[in-house]
Amino acid sequence: MLPLDVLRDRIAEGIMAFPATPFGADGSLDEPGHAAHVAFLAQQQPTALVAAGGAGEIFSLTLPEHERVVRITVANSHGVPVIGGAAYGTMMACEMARAVERAGGDAVLLLPPYLVHSEQAGLFRHIQTVCAAVSIAVIPYSRDNAVLEPETVERLARECPNIVALKDGTGDLAAVGQIKNRVGDRIAIINGAPTAEVFAPQFQALGVQSYSSAVFTFFPTLARRFFEALRGHDQVLVNAILEGFYNPLVELRNRKHGYSVSIVKAGLRVAGKSAGPVRSPLVDLDAVEEAMLADLVAKAAQWSQ
Repeated sequence: MLPLDVLRDRIAEGIMAFPATPFGADGSLDEPGHAAHVAFLAQQQPTALVAAGGAGEIFSLTLPEHERVVRITVANSHGVPVIGGAAYGTMMACEMARAVERAGGDAVLLLPPYLVHSEQAGLFRHIQTVCAAVSIAVIPYSRDNAVLEPETVERLARECPNIVALKDGTGDLAAVGQIKNRVGDRIAIINGAPTAEVFAPQFQALGVQSYSSAVFTFFPTLARRFFEALRGHDQVLVNAILEGFYNPLVELRNRKHGYSVSIVKAGLRVAGKSAGPVRSPLVDLDAVEEAMLADLVAKAAQWSQ
């Protein structure tokens, strides 16, 4: 387990990868497939691997499967830090967080509670309780029904010593700027907006140098090339990749609910590294849409060298 400050500094700049969770044709967990998938991603050297996150279909996993996915990720991470997802209500999230710790994970990514919208005081207690349940790092994910206000983040940073980062899924640059002003370097900020690369230039202007990347899961060479261009302030290349790949990808992702997950597994099929189908209630891309994705990937190969 990495020391809290070491993990915070590691994930403060770079790309955080989200392995898909492979399933067989019958919907069962494909453990050998997951081991191979994680090992491949670890070779690409992301800042961390997030096991059983949103892209890893945490919402469709049983509790035993969740812990098994984290264990397999840790066993095949080759030294890359492993962050395990936790979700649902407070007691369930605590149970999942403890499973991440038992499995050898370095941190917990705490996804929004199931369904309900909560007051800031309730969200604070929820996160505080999960933090107290484990000794490893915790990273709250601010989005959807669990958007954390700057004052709440500041209080969490002050009262929960094992919070090392905040993953922002809102894309609210004004709020992120306020959070940075309040917490300074105490916690890292991660751009976790859907298809985060589209927002990355704006986040970079605020000093946020880290983001999560679903594209890294199936097209890591392009994801790294984009990050290098962004970090090197190569605006021509950044714009070319955004216009030629990421913006059309967002249009394809927005065609149906759940495609932010489904498009990752379709991308793996396009890359010849299938992780099987998504579990219901999600649906996979249809043949036409998968062909469109394959065309996007083929055209983007010019930038991935």
